[in-house]
Amino acid sequence: MVNRLIIASLLLAGALVAFADDTIITPPADTLRTGATVRTDTTQKADPIYQGTLLKLDLASTVIELASNKGQVQTFEAAVSWRLKQRYYPVFEFGGANAKIQPDSLLHRGAGGFFRAGVDINGFRRHPESLSAALVGIRIGTAMQSFDLTNYGRHFKADCWGEIVLGVQVDVYKGLLMGWNVRYRILFTRNAKESELLPRYIPGFGQRDEGAWGFNYYIGYKI
Repeated sequence: MVNRLIIASLLLAGALVAFADDTIITPPADTLRTGATVRTDTTQKADPIYQGTLLKLDLASTVIELASNKGQVQTFEAAVSWRLKQRYYPVFEFGGANAKIQPDSLLHRGAGGFFRAGVDINGFRRHPESLSAALVGIRIGTAMQSFDLTNYGRHFKADCWGEIVLGVQVDVYKGLLMGWNVRYRILFTRNAKESELLPRYIPGFGQRDEGAWGFNYYIGYKI
């Protein structure tokens, strides 16, 4: 756990340095110069705060789960985010999973849903017409599922975790975008209470003991 916290802290610190605000403030084209005096047209309109909603469908998680778990995990994931001031992206991610895996002596069968909420910050120089962005963000995730383990009956479990996210999105054509991100996760509900059974797989997170890293590749559209 300590090692994970150290890694997460280093990732976040590096990301914040790499994505520090590099916006260069330049006077507008209609600035008038007289000697050493600079006069700016105060009638210029400020950029609107809200600049569109982005809908995204993940294409990678389903393929990765099918390949790594030999088709025994079916999952889907989508996201909606809102572009604010060309720089901030509050985001809500949601999905579900159906898993049948046996990482140890107990066979896990479970199905449930998950959601994550957080915010991304664009590290690219802002451009009102472009959706391309280099993003760093954080998430809080929650999953709820019904599961059973061999000979132990049916149970219900909720899990919670945090994430650091680094990614890139590219403006393809007229509101169409594609992108990817890498996630480092820290599970908050790691330890079991007395007599509590833990699921071996967590929707939206992965295998309980192996789900620290995640990857998404998505296609999206701005509305």
